[in-house]
Amino acid sequence: MLVIDDYVSFLGDLDPKKGVFRKKGYEGVEVRDKILVFRGSRGSTVGTYIIYSISKAGSAPKAMVVDKADQIVITGCVVSNIVLGEAVNFKAKDLVGYNGRRALVRIERNQGILEILDN
Repeated sequence: MLVIDDYVSFLGDLDPKKGVFRKKGYEGVEVRDKILVFRGSRGSTVGTYIIYSISKAGSAPKAMVVDKADQIVITGCVVSNIVLGEAVNFKAKDLVGYNGRRALVRIERNQGILEILDN
């Protein structure tokens, strides 16, 4: 699980060819096969294409969980077939303790369930 208690600019913060962050404090951190938890996106609508690009390159996260879903993240996840969840009873900052930890995560599509099981 990768938790970023901040907004992400997919155009500036993520290298679409490598699927790694350039964002300060997360430089070189890979998103592939992780549950990416963050506040939401910021910046250009090109972010949708960046999400699609990392998906096509095989470097996409398994799922994204955001405090507030917006058009960039929603569209990017839809066209890339990435599971997207919007936080309802918690915020990204509440999950910072799980950052970098291997955990079993269960996401039930269409039911609004995010369950973190201790591994």
